[in-house]
Amino acid sequence: MKILNSIKKSLIVAVASAGICSSLGVADPSDHTVVIRTEQTVKQIVREELQSVRFAEQIAAYNGMPNASTLLAVGTTLAIPRPYLDSLDFGRIAFVKGDVRHSQTNLVVNPPGKGSHIFDGDVLETGSDGFVSLVFNSGARVNVQPESRVVINDIQCIKVSVKCVIALSATKGQVHSDIIPAADGVPPVQFTIDTPFLTAAVRGTAFYVDLDQSENRIGVTKGLVATESSGAQNDLPEGKGLSAKPGVVAEIVDLLEPPVLDQDSDVILFSEEDNLSWVAIDGAISYEANFATDSKMSESQLVEQTEDLLLSPSLLPGDYHVTVAAIDDNEFLGIPAKAKISYAEISETQQPEMTIVRRGGTVELSMPGYSGAAQLFVGESEDSFTITTVENASEKLMLELPENREWVFKTRKILGSHKVSAYSDYYVLSARRP
Repeated sequence: MKILNSIKKSLIVAVASAGICSSLGVADPSDHTVVIRTEQTVKQIVREELQSVRFAEQIAAYNGMPNASTLLAVGTTLAIPRPYLDSLDFGRIAFVKGDVRHSQTNLVVNPPGKGSHIFDGDVLETGSDGFVSLVFNSGARVNVQPESRVVINDIQCIKVSVKCVIALSATKGQVHSDIIPAADGVPPVQFTIDTPFLTAAVRGTAFYVDLDQSENRIGVTKGLVATESSGAQNDLPEGKGLSAKPGVVAEIVDLLEPPVLDQDSDVILFSEEDNLSWVAIDGAISYEANFATDSKMSESQLVEQTEDLLLSPSLLPGDYHVTVAAIDDNEFLGIPAKAKISYAEISETQQPEMTIVRRGGTVELSMPGYSGAAQLFVGESEDSFTITTVENASEKLMLELPENREWVFKTRKILGSHKVSAYSDYYVLSARRP
């Protein structure tokens, strides 16, 4: 914990021996004071101020109240001792996977549990398969990628309406940050992250820092980031990156645009037989795909890089959010394209059958003996398809297709929310010549 049990016990003993029991005045200049605006109990006020009722009884005793259920009148003042405030000023671990070390003053936990608190001075390190997502009272989120190291320098976010300060240091690897803009009338989050060669300060944006021994990179994918490197200050808007090296003027670059995914449906059904594919981006030397179970990409399940324009992910059955970003020759990660996919297991390996009948410019398609849902793929080659979902595959599907082209078909059964059959063989309908 951030304060020692002995300090807490001493505080409680001192309060009890002092016999504070009259007005709700401030007992110490460092106390946090609350003027009661509406009639509330001590417990209700402590919950609002500390986002927790953990020390409600101790705070009631400190103020001379018999218990935390004591009702306080409008206009009175409640004092909250500074050590209680500090002890609850923390972030927490929202998600953890793989090799992750959480180091506190005299304790190292590997891996830490979901929901574990993080305080000033804590260090988080990830191994080659490690990933950890940190969240703060303000809603700020920090995703620490594999082979990275982050130090928590300062957290002051108990009462977000007063202020919220989050200061981190990244000394290795890659860290993605998403800072939610403050609501109207609420002071903005004062978020800073230091690396060996630069400092970044934001008040509502999404960006990443990527560290090598000789170079630190920052890329802004949303909002605006103020940076300082080698004594020079630069404001980076969305779509810009900055390269910082010791003793060298920082270089500002354009991030690559998001790739266009070939799949155009809202939710894409995948199995191990499918490829996620996209259109090439000029200037890209490779691409990175990230699969997570949440839209903030804080519950990352798989990250893969490829020089190809497609990827065949291996995932557990379920629903996923995916981002695909291009990487340039300076190793900057571009702006990501986003999609949602549903990944299904192949629970029936027998290939389904399909009947195809041409009647002039109309083609009739059906799957005899099967009345469930199915996916039908129609294209002019095995690499270019339009996908149609059929609710009842035994009914004939009528398609208007030009007779002067060759058409290719395949299908598979949809057997559940995350279950499919194997694909059928390819069916080829030859073009009719005049």
